[in-house]
Amino acid sequence: MPAAYLMLRNSCTWLLHPWHLRAPAILMLAALAGFSAAASGQTCPALPPYYPEHSPAPPAEWAVKLPVLEALLESCLRNAEYFALLGAAQLNTGQVAQALESLERALLIDPHNGAAQIDYAEGLFVSGQLFAAIEINTALLTRQDLPANLQPLLLARQRLWRQQTRHHQFMVEATTGFDDNLNGAPTRSDLTLTFGGTPVTLALSPDYRPIQGGFANVRLGGAWQWQTPDNQHDLLATARVRKTSVGDTDLAQGDWRYTFSLPARHHQWEFSAGTSHMLFGGSPLYSVGDLRARFVLGGNLCKPSLEGGAQQLHYHSQSLMDGLETSVTAGFGCAFAASQQGVRVEAGLLSNKARSAERPGGDRSGWNVRLNWQVQLGANEFTTQLGYASLDDQRGYSVLLANNTTRQVQSEYLNLHYKRMLKSGLSLLLNLSHQKQRSNLEPFQNRGTVAEVGLAINF
Repeated sequence: MPAAYLMLRNSCTWLLHPWHLRAPAILMLAALAGFSAAASGQTCPALPPYYPEHSPAPPAEWAVKLPVLEALLESCLRNAEYFALLGAAQLNTGQVAQALESLERALLIDPHNGAAQIDYAEGLFVSGQLFAAIEINTALLTRQDLPANLQPLLLARQRLWRQQTRHHQFMVEATTGFDDNLNGAPTRSDLTLTFGGTPVTLALSPDYRPIQGGFANVRLGGAWQWQTPDNQHDLLATARVRKTSVGDTDLAQGDWRYTFSLPARHHQWEFSAGTSHMLFGGSPLYSVGDLRARFVLGGNLCKPSLEGGAQQLHYHSQSLMDGLETSVTAGFGCAFAASQQGVRVEAGLLSNKARSAERPGGDRSGWNVRLNWQVQLGANEFTTQLGYASLDDQRGYSVLLANNTTRQVQSEYLNLHYKRMLKSGLSLLLNLSHQKQRSNLEPFQNRGTVAEVGLAINF
């Protein structure tokens, strides 16, 4: 086998490059005597003349060879070497699905065909079947007839593929902007109270009116992902600090979420848990802990989903307002690779149970709807988020507000995000957000608009 070993030695440099590991032109291996099965079809011609002349062969050369090989199909139906070569040609011209089918036929005829195994593993990797590719590559490394010069190349490919099972990314964002309601105060400057059925209008203190001003915002985040053949683990953690120019309206927030996914061919289960904590004006404001389960039904472009969740809300200075909120949400999302767009619509029912029988308004129930749309145009990314929610109390909120009328609240928001990649790992951010809350009770009517600009670093 001197010629075969010379071919491998001359090919080591280009095979170690990751591009060639993804574009499997380990084509010359199909010509290795003793590593590929001999032709079994009696009318199938000798195949060496049908191999590309160059090593490695460019896709253009494979494109010339492919129709010639396809014309031999009826003559080589029982020839493993033929299907291995045909699969290599299809794989190197981007016909991944057809290549996998041809390589599978080669392995059905000769399960020990090494060239077909090498390209079949590569085809599985390109098609997104990472763990199946790793499994076949592992089996190749245990073969006793594996040429010595080939082992380092397969080991390099194995390391590259195993790296794909673990991912991590870190992010730093720094923005500055303006908020016309830094303290989330009611929009009215006065408040009408009822005493003994008589309405009395009182002016609100300036401390309880909307405060406008600039702010600086810093956000840190990290994301980790681990994949196994049967499941996937995701962990996301973020911390945010906002410093403002007026009033005691600084805030700090920390969040984390862990998601365990069980993917299958036609559906996926996701189970997640997380917490969120916020400090406002230097004091703890609230803490939230939640559990969620989500079922996603597979599809080519669009996927329906159903999610159930429960979260415990605790207000540190007003524990009387604590509650347990449960929700059921149905969603429908579509991803269009050709136009690099994604859209998702969700609608759900909410129920908030009071932890204390003395909570104003008692239990609450309602519904919400959300729309997310994202599009990528070169280095530019646009994201739009729309939301609407309606929530009603079970009983009157307070005898001091509209003679104990049952509170009704409708809230809506619009978020616009623009991100432009300036260079690898560095992006420009522009954000505009507007939220409005309406209610039949004056203290719960508010709105606010935030505009900010900044930079994001990902590494």
